[in-house]
Amino acid sequence: MSSATYVYAVVAADIDLPEGLTPVGGGEEVAVIDHGRLAAVVSDVPRDASLGSREDLLAHERTVNTLAGSTTVLPMRFGGVVDDDRAVVDELLAAHQEYFTWALEQLDGCRQFVLAGRYDQDRLVAGIVEADREIQQLGEAVRGKDPDATYYERIRLGEAIAGHVERIRSDDADFAVERLGPFAVATSVKEPAAEDGAVELALLVHRDRVGDFEQAVDALGDEWDERVRLRLIGPVAPYDFLPEPTEAEG
Repeated sequence: MSSATYVYAVVAADIDLPEGLTPVGGGEEVAVIDHGRLAAVVSDVPRDASLGSREDLLAHERTVNTLAGSTTVLPMRFGGVVDDDRAVVDELLAAHQEYFTWALEQLDGCRQFVLAGRYDQDRLVAGIVEADREIQQLGEAVRGKDPDATYYERIRLGEAIAGHVERIRSDDADFAVERLGPFAVATSVKEPAAEDGAVELALLVHRDRVGDFEQAVDALGDEWDERVRLRLIGPVAPYDFLPEPTEAEG
């Protein structure tokens, strides 16, 4: 069966691949194609393979994140397939050599981390109610009453609580950036995906500062105590900090 070439990432040439990389689509082992100062991390995939399963996506993410833990990496989006190894050189590495070389220099030695936090919702709502007399009154007005008869009051109550949550979330994101920003090369505030999401930050950290950064994350968790449960993910591929090609042209 003929095969095509799946591309995971662009890295500097002459890297040693970490062990245990899992290829997507049931292909052969992950390998490297060099071209000058650049290299593409690739694997063969059957031409008739239908890439799109959760297993394929996870295999892609594991590979690029494992690479990111040991070297500077420009990750490709999931599903990047070219005709063959020759096309990897001609259509990818050679065609975009100037940009890839410049982008690797911009990210040299840096690792992306993601900080995700979730609220203890019971404590969050209790604190909001305790601090706002209007919300207390709305809560008393609907407590034990017919939901249909208190429909608009319940809407007002929900909107009032949601407004407080948004303000608290914004303040917490600013506070996290204030505490962690000095240890990062760049930060990006993201919208939490979960309803109880408190903060979600992407941070680009130089490898020489990772230890200090992790200590700062621990200190932030101690300050927030159990109000916000923090989880630090990484290093991961730096999707949030890929330099724009237009910057290279400039």
